[in-house]
Amino acid sequence: MLINPVWAGFNEAVANFQRGSYEFALREFKFLAQQGNITAQYNLAYMYARGLGVSQNYEQAFKWFSSAAQRGDAESQFHLAGMYEHGLGVNQNYMRAVAWYQKAAERGVAAAQVSLGGLYGIGLGVTKNDIQAYTWFSLAAEQGDVYASEAEVLLATNMSVQETEQAEMNAQKIAKKYTTLR
Repeated sequence: MLINPVWAGFNEAVANFQRGSYEFALREFKFLAQQGNITAQYNLAYMYARGLGVSQNYEQAFKWFSSAAQRGDAESQFHLAGMYEHGLGVNQNYMRAVAWYQKAAERGVAAAQVSLGGLYGIGLGVTKNDIQAYTWFSLAAEQGDVYASEAEVLLATNMSVQETEQAEMNAQKIAKKYTTLR
C-alpha cells in the first residue's frame, strides 16, 4: 500500500508535536501549510501563537489562522476572532471579532459561543443585547460549558419570560443549523 507523501508528512508532524519535538513539527507543518493544508495552517498558527518550536509571533499566527479561517476552519475562526478581540498580531477590532466568533459559534464551537455571548452581554462590537447573549450562552451550556451555564442563569434574572423564551427559540434554530454542518 502506498502512502500519500502529504499525509505521511502530516502524520510525522503530528507525531513530532506530540513528542514535544516542536522544531521538526514546525518545519513539516510550515511546508504543508504553504501547500494549502488547512489543518497544517491551524497547527502552524497555534505553534506561533504559543511559541512552540519558534519564538512567539502573533503576526505569523494571525496570518495562518486567517488563511485557515477564510477557508472555513471553525477553530481557526475562533482563534482569529480572539486575536481581533485582544489585538494580538492585528489592531484590536471588536466588530471583526464578533464577525469571526459568529462564524465559529454557528459551527458549534462552544468557546466561540461563550465569547460571542460575552460581547453581546457587554456590548463590545455589537449593540448590547441580552437575548443574543443568552442565546449564545445557552448553546455553549448545552455543550457542557460551566461558565456559560452560570452566565445564562445570571442573565435570566434580568430578563422577562418572553425574552428567555425568544432566546431559547433562537438557540434551537442555531443548534439545528450547526448540527447539520457536522
